Amino acid sequence: MKRIALTIALLIFIANAQEPLVRNPATPEQAKSMQASAAAQLNLPIERKVEISDGVFMEFVLIPAGEFVMGSPSNEKNRGWDEGPLHQVRISKSFYLGKYEVTQEQYEAILGENPKLKFRSPNLPVENVDWRQAGIFCQAVSNKTGLKMRLPTEAEWEYSCRAGTDTEFYTGNMIDPEQANYDWGKSYNKSKRANSLGRTKMVGSYPPNAFGLYDMHGNVWEWCQDIYKNDYYKASRIVDPVNDGPKGSRVIRGGAWNEGPEKLRSAQRSKRIEGADRRHIGFRVLMEIEQ
Repeated sequence: MKRIALTIALLIFIANAQEPLVRNPATPEQAKSMQASAAAQLNLPIERKVEISDGVFMEFVLIPAGEFVMGSPSNEKNRGWDEGPLHQVRISKSFYLGKYEVTQEQYEAILGENPKLKFRSPNLPVENVDWRQAGIFCQAVSNKTGLKMRLPTEAEWEYSCRAGTDTEFYTGNMIDPEQANYDWGKSYNKSKRANSLGRTKMVGSYPPNAFGLYDMHGNVWEWCQDIYKNDYYKASRIVDPVNDGPKGSRVIRGGAWNEGPEKLRSAQRSKRIEGADRRHIGFRVLMEIEQ
């Protein structure tokens, strides 16, 4: 009986044993190094500018393939239960991601007109755009340029946002009014308070993360490719995960100008129906690389 008990205990131990979770890049400095190495290996520039219409350009930065730990630990402040469990994700292919959120000038240049905007200026992010309109924009840019454009997956978005960090934000465990556009009247981990701007701000107004991406925290929510599922992390695959069915609400990430700082966290997940068009929702574009 003792031998049987020991065998059962061993089997349980083996079943529960997990490979250690890996982050590569593991620091912002390593993120920059990997980005430069990927550019050299692929013989591509770190930053790329694409003309999408006469005199109108979109700027992209190279995001290297790598691994990260997706989600948030159980002790993270304001953590949603849909942010767990922490799990390994491998992004197997490098790609380009929009350096900025899509602007009103870019959107109008491709689709002829902007949606019903609350805040108007060519260099402000387009807002009041629903998931389907974002997809139409991506396809139209693809058709015009011959390059494959789409929305990022939820995993690609979080990996790009973190840029080698495992903290609440890519700025650390707090975020301040000098670092992003959000509801500055609310504090996170004793961060500074201020009178909120109360509107969107020109893209690129705040410091970028280690990959060179701007406004991954705040300004406008950003649509992702995935269908939202609250327990998706329990069964998602390790390599290039994406939840593409069945139909449902779509994932939005990054928080917005009218949200508290807890909504800007790198792991924070939210959702909207595909037809949701709100003054705080926009998007950025991923450009695939032929490898």
